[in-house]
Amino acid sequence: MKVKMMMFLESIDDSYIDIINDGPFYLEKLVQMTPTVHGHYIRKEKSEWSDIEKAVMLKDVKVMNILHNSLDNVMSNRVIAYKTSKAIWDALETQCQGTLAIKNNKRAVLIQEYEEFEAKSDETIIDTYDRFLTLLNDLSLIGKEYDKEDSNIKFLTAIPEE
Repeated sequence: MKVKMMMFLESIDDSYIDIINDGPFYLEKLVQMTPTVHGHYIRKEKSEWSDIEKAVMLKDVKVMNILHNSLDNVMSNRVIAYKTSKAIWDALETQCQGTLAIKNNKRAVLIQEYEEFEAKSDETIIDTYDRFLTLLNDLSLIGKEYDKEDSNIKFLTAIPEE
């Protein structure tokens, strides 16, 4: 789901990925230095935004809308209180993929499944291939890639001789 959502967001506007990765952009203005106050930045009020700045700020709201409308009611309710698309994305990632420890455990389990992969006696070669391809895709999503030649050999040795 994550990869599909990233592709969807990028197809609409490639800056949406930056918003999810980096968080929303906040508009600031410089408060001039005076003899008693050092120069510093403060957040601009909405009434001070230019048309270009309004369009930029609206992107986070658009991404939030896309995310909420892509989720079923249960998942949407779990993240409804988050105020930015990055916060929603991060919460969904944790809920769907787990913490770093869970991700590391999943990686170890998938690698072990690959190492021990064998065809099942009751499945066709197509079913075996589909299961193997799903395993390779799952491994790829967690950053573990195998050489194509090694994968082909692994698959061929996993199927029965008959």
